[in-house]
Amino acid sequence: MKTLVPALRRTVVLAGLAGLPIVVTVTMFVTAQSTNSLSVDFHNELYPEASLVLDGENPFAEPGTTDLAEGRNLIWPPLAVALVAPFTLLSAEAADWAVAFVGLGCFALALWLVGVRDWRVYGAVALWPSVIGEIRVSHLTPFLCLLVALAWRTRERRFAPGIAIGLAAGIKFFLWPVGVWLAATGRRAAAATACALAGSSLLLVLPYTGLDDYFRVLLDLGRIFDQGSYSLYGLVVQAGGPSWLGRTLTVIVGVALLLRCWVRRSLALAVAAALALSPIVWLDYFAVAAIPLAIARPRLSPVWFVPLVTWGLPSAGIGAADIGGGIRVLLAFGVVMAVAALGERPATAEPLSWHPKFDRRVRT
Repeated sequence: MKTLVPALRRTVVLAGLAGLPIVVTVTMFVTAQSTNSLSVDFHNELYPEASLVLDGENPFAEPGTTDLAEGRNLIWPPLAVALVAPFTLLSAEAADWAVAFVGLGCFALALWLVGVRDWRVYGAVALWPSVIGEIRVSHLTPFLCLLVALAWRTRERRFAPGIAIGLAAGIKFFLWPVGVWLAATGRRAAAATACALAGSSLLLVLPYTGLDDYFRVLLDLGRIFDQGSYSLYGLVVQAGGPSWLGRTLTVIVGVALLLRCWVRRSLALAVAAALALSPIVWLDYFAVAAIPLAIARPRLSPVWFVPLVTWGLPSAGIGAADIGGGIRVLLAFGVVMAVAALGERPATAEPLSWHPKFDRRVRT
């Protein structure tokens, strides 16, 4: 009996955190392939936009000339286009598979970079609906996770973390609050680098369209989708509250998180502020929460299973979130971010090579 119980426990762990993630991932790929929905947003937005840019054509539509609700919006920043440009060497169908598998690799590498060596954590994260749903839609969230992880891993370098965060914010602007974390920790050169790179991403639209037109399209997109996304604003509107109340609460919560991030010099609170202040928040955005949580909890603990309560919710789209779904998502990831913020540790960074100059202590 003494040997049977540990053996049974190991079997359950292997089945739940190794076998089940494989089954879920394979099922997702099979279902997506049979319904022609693998990497659906990459296929309909990023791939054609990158193809147009590489052909020397303008991918950006004039404000009011296209239906932004149709789900095929070529409005990604030029840095995002540059990131996916190599995938255009493949056919659209092959690129869908390639970006999905690269995304899985980016998630795993991001966790490894912040110090996760417990294989069970990888299995638990693979079961997160925000992670498996991201692979289904391919919104580039795995690349953002990797860049945030690189920023943390290289945080003792002068410019490297700023380059990582600048690229992340240039690909998806909602991550700009992470630059506040750089400034709060005294990394002014890195913060300036992040601002410069993110700003450059905006300027890169100028050969194709004006900044005013580009911002107008982004604002129009926000007005169409923000009420149905997984955000505080969306929750207020879905509950029948006025729009101004949702906006006000969003700003209050977001600014409060930023101020607390500054005081505590917390990466977790910076990521929380980014999610709170983003006009549109799809389920896959919350996969970024895995990075600060991995920093705080590199070994498996119950909090890694909290996001599983969001299973069954749509990933993105008009009306994706309802009151019940929004509450589930916000509560689940509120717990995750609270644990990550409270458990952040000033630890010794693992060296990136065997050279002694990389083996430095972390500034708090």
